[in-house]
Amino acid sequence: MSDTMHVSGTVQPRSPHQLCLDENERAAQGTRADARVPSEFVHRPVADDILVTSWRRVDDRHFSLTARWPHDHGYFAPDHGRHPLILTAETIRQAGLLLSHAELGVPVGHHFILGDLVFTTHPELLANDGGPTSLTIDVICSNLRMRAGTLIDGRFDMTVRSAGRIVATGHSHVTVTSPAVYRRIRGERLTARHSADPVAPSVPPRLTGSATEDEVLLSPTDRPDRWLLRIAPGHAAVVNPANDHVPGMALIDAAQQAAYALTAPDSFVPYALATKFHRYAEHGAPCVIEARRLSSELPGTTTVEVTGLQDGEPVFVSTLTALDGRG
Repeated sequence: MSDTMHVSGTVQPRSPHQLCLDENERAAQGTRADARVPSEFVHRPVADDILVTSWRRVDDRHFSLTARWPHDHGYFAPDHGRHPLILTAETIRQAGLLLSHAELGVPVGHHFILGDLVFTTHPELLANDGGPTSLTIDVICSNLRMRAGTLIDGRFDMTVRSAGRIVATGHSHVTVTSPAVYRRIRGERLTARHSADPVAPSVPPRLTGSATEDEVLLSPTDRPDRWLLRIAPGHAAVVNPANDHVPGMALIDAAQQAAYALTAPDSFVPYALATKFHRYAEHGAPCVIEARRLSSELPGTTTVEVTGLQDGEPVFVSTLTALDGRG
């Protein structure tokens, strides 16, 4: 079961202070007992990795979901006392998959191309207080293209709230393909798998914001702004060994790690991310990860652009933005 991410349209993130907070907004009701989330609907076989906990249809284009962010997950660990950026990306991903399967007619086993994964968080509201964080997600679907009652293309705009306060806004775009179409797209690469060869040496975990070497996705080169993508078995929370290519969530995390490493020893805690994927990251070929600072359009922020290349061609470009002096 593939979960491919092609992201198009890098968008300049808004400042977190531009997020409109409505103190009178009320959180939706708790998890519905009649709407438990099957693991196959979010493409996460391990129960601890399932973040979205329920869903409810408001109308044909509007849905209300609940989610829970863990405080003691082996991979989604707090970053400088805050929930990590990767949690927001994974929540948006899971919400779109869930609605596609549960409400928009996509059979389990179809393949997803997830596009325009762009979001901004409010970092001061992402503090981890030592316990799980309950969330509500308001989702508006637009530009839906259906065929025989099945989604083939659409956009999801999401507003994520905790205790009624907006903690993140973002959107994603998905295109869905049947197994037969996916086989034609992938051809002989359909059977490709990650090699069982010894794992390449890692960048020191402290430089990438990782807790252990098993989570590091970067291997050093002779340049401080360039690395090779490193897929380690300990990174199972975002790497499915059955995938015929490197999953997009792994590449997003590699981009975040590269931004950390580039800005070290300064603290870089991103609040916003926008990504463009040009093509699949294939197994069996080196993927070069390069990072550079950009001139930020927002005062008091640092912006890093991370590019992945294979065979000299771009695979993805991620732009991450952090507030200066926030650790």
